[in-house]
Amino acid sequence: MGVARTYLDRFKIVGKLGQAKIQGALTSSKLAPGRIIPEYGEDQFHLLKLHAEYGKIFTTWSAGKLTTCIVGHELGLRFLTENKTKIRAATIDMTPIFPEGFLRAMEGETHVEYRRIFLSAFRAISLADQKEELRRIIHGRLTQLTSGEDRLRSDVAAKVLKRASTAVMLQLILGARDGSPIAKELTEAYDDYVPNGMHLVIKPAEREKYERVKSIVLKLVDELKASQAAPSSLLECILRSEKLDETVIGNLIHMTEFARYDFHGLWRWILLELAASGGYAQSIASEPDAERRETMAKSVVSETLRMQQSEFVLRTAIEPIVFEGYLIPRRSRVRICIWEGHRDPAQFADPNVFKPDRFVDQKFSSASYAPLGLDHHRCLGANWTQQLSGMFVEEIAENFSIELVNYGEPSRGHFHYEPGPDSQVSLGLRKPAETPAAQP
Repeated sequence: MGVARTYLDRFKIVGKLGQAKIQGALTSSKLAPGRIIPEYGEDQFHLLKLHAEYGKIFTTWSAGKLTTCIVGHELGLRFLTENKTKIRAATIDMTPIFPEGFLRAMEGETHVEYRRIFLSAFRAISLADQKEELRRIIHGRLTQLTSGEDRLRSDVAAKVLKRASTAVMLQLILGARDGSPIAKELTEAYDDYVPNGMHLVIKPAEREKYERVKSIVLKLVDELKASQAAPSSLLECILRSEKLDETVIGNLIHMTEFARYDFHGLWRWILLELAASGGYAQSIASEPDAERRETMAKSVVSETLRMQQSEFVLRTAIEPIVFEGYLIPRRSRVRICIWEGHRDPAQFADPNVFKPDRFVDQKFSSASYAPLGLDHHRCLGANWTQQLSGMFVEEIAENFSIELVNYGEPSRGHFHYEPGPDSQVSLGLRKPAETPAAQP
């Protein structure tokens, strides 16, 4: 299988280089320098090494695609802005299962219209008003991680944190309260539909499973229609605004999936980095000022996003593009290298060292720090990422003790790098007397 894949990639590379040569002749340009060969088993630093060798713009072969890599947020944003009409988001095509597809793939007026609907709903939801309930959900799942051996394995943490992120997202996005029968039904349906992140291609079997999720959501819609309470989820807000349609429902369902997957991945990294940070959790819990305590918690989130979870912005060229004198062929990929940009020593001192304090008293512009997108497709839930994950950090700091057993080697997951299977931490509940006395 490995040999067949290598030959297939080589065959595809020859074809793509031939097409690029023709397009280069027509545009009087050529590909950026780089290494265009099949490469497997790359580590996190693979593209950083190519950046050091070839500069801010280079060409490589990635995930079976000819890919132009751009390192540097300012340069990346300029590319996205200058070529807005010549590129499309390289994401999963959802149009086979609902009209218009996923929000991140929309363009033009369609994107403006639907983004406005969701942005309004996000702004209407106050996480602060639900903080006690959300902390309760997080606390309950974290407690499950303290009942086993002293050494908490990475795979065990992943499963339990996925339950936590699922419960939170079902409640905030779809309005399915944690512990309710419909939340249980939805959890089972999601785990059947997408057990380990979204499918890259929607096949008939997945479409049937999606229809099952949708039928439960429509049943939930009927329940929410009868509610007189103030909206506490995106679905409720959009339902009240009378903007609910097939495209909105499809997006809400898949926002829930992408969010539960990405949040549990981020929380796994936070757990590991907090354990390895040498007492930063204790510093947060001991901080007497509530506002600064919250800022310190969010700084852990920001630094974890910088160090680990944020990796790239991916676009597909729909026509030949010449940028900075280099050819980007039609149907090739462009990767704005967020992770590599976040490792720039000119922007971040000691870039390979976990230092949450760098985000406590300093603000970074999008020219140096952009963990959740750069252009008009920037993540709508960016504030949720900070607030919810900040609650996650506060919960650990205030109610749990955490120590590192083994950091391990990061491994490539379905979409992101993840803590390796050999990573282990020790997590325990604090006794009341152990909890530092922080002032509200």
